[in-house]
Amino acid sequence: MMLFEENLRNPIVSKTLWVIGSLLVAFAIYLLALSAIKPQDHKQRQSLFKNYIAWFFILPSLAIPLLAGPTAWVCLVLVLSLICFREFASATGLWRDAYFMRVAAACIVAIFYPVLVRWYSLFVVMPIYATLLLLTVPIARDAFEHMIQRTCLSVLAVIYFGWCLAHLAYLIHIKGGIGYVLFVLLLVELNDICAFSVGKAIGKHKLSPRLSPNKTIEGSLGALVGVIGFGFLFRYLIPDFRTFHLILICGLISMTGTFGDLAISFIKRDLGVKDMGKVLPGHGGILDRLDSLIFVAPIFFHFTVYFYPWLHNPGWWPHR
Repeated sequence: MMLFEENLRNPIVSKTLWVIGSLLVAFAIYLLALSAIKPQDHKQRQSLFKNYIAWFFILPSLAIPLLAGPTAWVCLVLVLSLICFREFASATGLWRDAYFMRVAAACIVAIFYPVLVRWYSLFVVMPIYATLLLLTVPIARDAFEHMIQRTCLSVLAVIYFGWCLAHLAYLIHIKGGIGYVLFVLLLVELNDICAFSVGKAIGKHKLSPRLSPNKTIEGSLGALVGVIGFGFLFRYLIPDFRTFHLILICGLISMTGTFGDLAISFIKRDLGVKDMGKVLPGHGGILDRLDSLIFVAPIFFHFTVYFYPWLHNPGWWPHR
């Protein structure tokens, strides 16, 4: 509780809360203006309103564990990883195989152990051990029918939803970690908003017609420019970043965020489903909401550690 109150009084956190509040007010004004300008577009307005309301549940769910301390944040990201895995398994049919479900879930939990104790050298090799363990499941069962498919689905799930997303949890351990987590969370979400807004306004050329017909090249370019602009707005969250690195990481966040969205899109298209879940009104499932973040988190993490190694805590890199 004391750590929560201390983090809440942090000037960086206070300033960010004010900015987020201002953005929510601005979006509310945008919705009212949209109602006045395009009253006939009821379906789109209703969808945007559902997205808007959902954020009043999403933001506290993320902010409270983040401010409560590293342990609470790591546990939250672990829970989100397991939910993403469950949604993926339900959509692909992997859930029918209890053996792979249990082993894969255990691997995801195991990946978060070195995150919790800040054991970096073990964390980076966990995908290798998880893959080897999952390959033993068919051997232990003395089975081969459908084993290639189920093994590959399990390996993909553990690495993508477990290990990749775990980088978001590990960010909390670096110096000024709360700021770095807030930076990546905000820019990933703003990338989606900018791409949607610019695409709706001036989008004409499809970015990926078969995978995501609503995405446009104009929207993606607008998101790139917008994310770089917002990157400078939120620069106080990552004060160690030089200007060139700030522009570069903002560009990478915008690009890889789009790739993350498209990666889940091709999975959904192949499976013939619209959303991976229905947990969040207007957003779909947790995986639909985190698809961009899963792709961005390891890129942002390793970029930060490579160019700014002094941000790590003692004993974190490279010898443990």
